[in-house]
Amino acid sequence: MKRLIPTLILVIICIGAFWYASSKDFFKEKTEPAASLVKVNKDEVASYSVKTADSEVEIQRKDGSWTMSKPSPLPLSEFAVSGWVESFNNVSKDKTVEANPSDLAQFGLDKPAKQFTVTMNDGTSHTLSVGSPVAIQGLSYAMVSGSPEVFTVSDMAVQPLARAPLDFMEKSPVKLDYEQLRELSVEWKGQKWTLAKVDVDKKSYDAEWKLGDQTLKGTDASTYLDKVQSMSTAKLARPAAEIKMDAPELRIETKSADASGNQSATAYIGKVEQEQVWVTQEGGQWAYSLPVTTVQELADKMKQPPPDPAAAQPQGGTAPPAPAQP
Repeated sequence: MKRLIPTLILVIICIGAFWYASSKDFFKEKTEPAASLVKVNKDEVASYSVKTADSEVEIQRKDGSWTMSKPSPLPLSEFAVSGWVESFNNVSKDKTVEANPSDLAQFGLDKPAKQFTVTMNDGTSHTLSVGSPVAIQGLSYAMVSGSPEVFTVSDMAVQPLARAPLDFMEKSPVKLDYEQLRELSVEWKGQKWTLAKVDVDKKSYDAEWKLGDQTLKGTDASTYLDKVQSMSTAKLARPAAEIKMDAPELRIETKSADASGNQSATAYIGKVEQEQVWVTQEGGQWAYSLPVTTVQELADKMKQPPPDPAAAQPQGGTAPPAPAQP
């Protein structure tokens, strides 16, 4: 038996070494991450365009700000516009189909279904053309400018690039800075409620707030702020000048103060047009469409005070045990 002990120890050591190596992927072949087809510095992008069967969009950078030049100007979301460039950089090749094909029509690349072009400040441009879908679901034929190679790309990688004008647009008509906000009031067809911050030196979620005569915790007050902030349009914005704002049915006012104590007030007004309310900031450039039902829900929020924590206790629960008798 003693002669077997060294052998057993050696077997245990080998098993442990094999387990450790397996856990560290020592036996797996290392694969390099797929390289991007095109890598551009987003700070040096002058413009980009999106051409699909449904629309053609062109975004330009002017004086450091993004604008939509095609099909027509819209208020843009900085996040959506900058994110598109990141998505362009993230597209990678699945595999090469032909290095130098003689007939692009067989791949649908003689007349591409989608084209995405990025133009740099120095005038150079990079175009990704996407053609017909491959028989394997989830892939399409593609090529980039400057190379005759046809390859396949994942449709999931291309999808974030094939955006319509609405996808680039800022969709929220009302903007709130929770920490700077001091007062919010909503008036709709004779209904009005006002939410005011009591502890102005505290964070919004730590402060007490007043809704009429009712005192709210910050976490409860945030449900009212969230209701305003979350209002979003599903339609293209219109120039505010096109909407007649005489006798508006909706008025939202905010009062704020920055870190230096400088106070400001902003008002938003809304006019009903059929089943939509067109909302614009007073003196603003754009009007946003919201369903009447969305605005009515906001006005009715005053009638739905936050639940009383005491009321949330289960009814008829087990009574606490009586203290033990000595």
